Amino acid sequence: MFFAFRKQLRGRRIFGFIKDPIDFQNLDDFYSFLDLYQVAAILAVHAYHCGRLLQDCPVPYAVVFGGTDLNVNSRNADHLMMMTDVVINASVLVAFTESMAKHALTLWADDISEEKMQIISPGIGVMPSTSFSSSFHLKHLFSLDCEEPEIYTLASAIRPVKDPLFLVQAFSGWHCAENSKAYLVIVGPPLKDEAYYSSFQDITLR
Repeated sequence: MFFAFRKQLRGRRIFGFIKDPIDFQNLDDFYSFLDLYQVAAILAVHAYHCGRLLQDCPVPYAVVFGGTDLNVNSRNADHLMMMTDVVINASVLVAFTESMAKHALTLWADDISEEKMQIISPGIGVMPSTSFSSSFHLKHLFSLDCEEPEIYTLASAIRPVKDPLFLVQAFSGWHCAENSKAYLVIVGPPLKDEAYYSSFQDITLR
């Protein structure tokens, strides 16, 4: 799906870059990048994460809210102040759900209108391989003593705000008490919090 979308954009001579805000050491680096590649518009994911680059951004931009923006960063006065600047100057705001949109409209009731807010439900396209068996691979990789394991997948970064350990503990109880064929595979990188990741490893490797 992503590659088909990229092909459509390139067919219309629209080219894009995927960059992380941490790729830019300062605003001068960011502005130089915009100028060098003649960037016409920006799609920013997470108002706070991208905030330091967008507050005085010379290029039109849209912001996709993350749950962390609305549920965590909005509780910090300094973070909220930065996000407010970003939200006010954005051309478009995007939320994944109606409840997220309502939350944002409540947070910035005096700063944004409903017309500026768009709701776009997230979705993914998958292309399962006909020659690769994930169950067979995992069974042998982890020496699972089960003929037909049931594999459940959680796509999530390893960080406290998502707290995949909450699901791990519940899933472990279910596996031990009711369904020994069920196995949980977590796919995602560890993010920043080394203490949390260490406790995560301790629990999941038992």
